[in-house]
Amino acid sequence: MKRYGQLWEQVISWENLVLAARKAQRGKRHRDSVIRFNFGQERELLRLQGQLACWQYCPGAFTCHWIYERKARLISAAPYRDRVVHHALMNILEPILDKHFHPHSYACRKGKGTHAAANRLQHLMQGHRYALQCDIRKFFPSIDYSALKQAFRRLIKDRQVLWLMDLIVDHSNEQEAVLDWFAGDDLFAPLEHRRGLPIGNLTSQWFANWMLDGLDHYITSGLGLGAYVRYCDDFLVLDDDKARLREAAGQIGEFLARLRLRLHEGKLFVRPVRAGLTFVGYRIWPTHRILRKDNIHRFRRRVWWMRQAYAAGLTDWPRVKLRLDSWIAHAHHTDCKLLIGRLSRQWVFQRGTAANVPCSARRQLEQQRQQLPRGEPQQQQARQSQQQHRVPCCPALSLAEGESTRNCTVYGSCERGLESPGCVPEPHFVETRACGRMYVVRPDGSGRFAAEGPIRSLLLKCREAA
Repeated sequence: MKRYGQLWEQVISWENLVLAARKAQRGKRHRDSVIRFNFGQERELLRLQGQLACWQYCPGAFTCHWIYERKARLISAAPYRDRVVHHALMNILEPILDKHFHPHSYACRKGKGTHAAANRLQHLMQGHRYALQCDIRKFFPSIDYSALKQAFRRLIKDRQVLWLMDLIVDHSNEQEAVLDWFAGDDLFAPLEHRRGLPIGNLTSQWFANWMLDGLDHYITSGLGLGAYVRYCDDFLVLDDDKARLREAAGQIGEFLARLRLRLHEGKLFVRPVRAGLTFVGYRIWPTHRILRKDNIHRFRRRVWWMRQAYAAGLTDWPRVKLRLDSWIAHAHHTDCKLLIGRLSRQWVFQRGTAANVPCSARRQLEQQRQQLPRGEPQQQQARQSQQQHRVPCCPALSLAEGESTRNCTVYGSCERGLESPGCVPEPHFVETRACGRMYVVRPDGSGRFAAEGPIRSLLLKCREAA
């Protein structure tokens, strides 16, 4: 294998550091740490360049927090100046690594990603009967420093670049304790080996891929199983022979033991592809795929919180729309068009405290033939004191202007007036409640009564009063 050298001058060059600072601030330029750095950006970059050139650079402390979606994970965020150094390093290493990584490793690479991995798996499922699915137990906390540094030296020979990569690895914060014994270990061996990369660093993602690149080539070339796909530490091997896959699982476990990693026994199985596989957030079959149920439940909770924030004035419509469009774009890679339409009819955003009341108890949904502009709120001149706003049934699914379709018009009180995302005047309805439901009586006497007896008499009185 070719080893690369003379990379240090490219890493610490002024142009590369400026590019790294520009990449590091994407989506974060309004944070305090980024504003302080950018206020004296030239001075800060010159200081970083001098420290790197003299080998005096030292990473700072991490900011950590736990997340509990699906399982508990410790997320570690490096200081902003350290993230600039990470980007400067990966600007030079990324083209080299991407050229040497296995073509069917899909994590953190341009032109790859979760959707490409799902497409690859579904294509393989159409030509094979069985699948071996594997997952590495506590992968990031289990990465052994000595094994990772050996992988560095098999590809890179530049002494200064190796010093910087070793420094980043050695300054990782304390991770979740993982005690595993392997062949040849004594009682205290797990305590003598430093391990664990912080989840949340750009370098951690690439170093983790680097760690498992040998596994990719071992499975496809060493074992001769070419129907293979991997996303980070979750990988699948497909074949028509179930016994061969079970034998391969044992051989894969032996290979990972040499890297001081262990397969997750609870997530290791061989099953027919017609039963469906769970991978990169989807449930996948040879003919179709759907979203995971926990993905749908999490997004419904997120929409509920966005509605509360919008009602309290803590967020605005463009930010809300970006999040809705992002999830819809992800869901479009599945066969869930009916689900998207059903959920999107619940996405009603209104200023004021009415967001805490269920939609069905305070709004009446009617069909409107006129199509709004693509995914944008519409504003009209108010004819009455109270204003409504209208959210398209599915903002990201709106058709181009001129095409005929139907959308839901949402009627209800709105305090923001013409600034609301989509305003239509409110019809003069007389509203009352009966048995926990809303009944609408039109001034001209039209409409249908769904109640009998005393409730019907009450509604008739409301109509006469109107």
